[in-house]
Amino acid sequence: MYSVYEVSNNETLEDVSKKLNIDMEELIELNGQLDNIYPGQLIVIPKQDSIYETYVVKKGDNLYEISRKYNVDVKTIELINGLDSDDYIYPGQKLKLPKENIGIYVVNNNETIVELLNNLPVGIDNINRLNEKVYLSPEQIIIYDKKDLK
Repeated sequence: MYSVYEVSNNETLEDVSKKLNIDMEELIELNGQLDNIYPGQLIVIPKQDSIYETYVVKKGDNLYEISRKYNVDVKTIELINGLDSDDYIYPGQKLKLPKENIGIYVVNNNETIVELLNNLPVGIDNINRLNEKVYLSPEQIIIYDKKDLK
């Protein structure tokens, strides 16, 4: 998923990269050579994800330590990133982790909407606002905003 970004006055490619937290190589790959960008120029950027932040795996990292550091269950990290429990992570790999005020709930087998709402610290409006569809299928990820706790 991509969106378009308009370059501001006196903005360099490095400025755009830092401002939007996008790797400069990725910007160049998406747009071709970008030696001189100019105000008003439209460039393609990866769609900004307001729910997740990117964590770059470092040498010696493992999912258990990352989960403790970011207070996210290992299984949730695996589901968000499409990993199996026996997959290895490697230095330089990018993982999505929920941002600070984002809560993640994983639907259980045969869970009803009433049970889901009883298990979550937020109301249905919060769930509907952040989730495109709620199917209640096992291991579906439900996202909620922790700022709206009951």
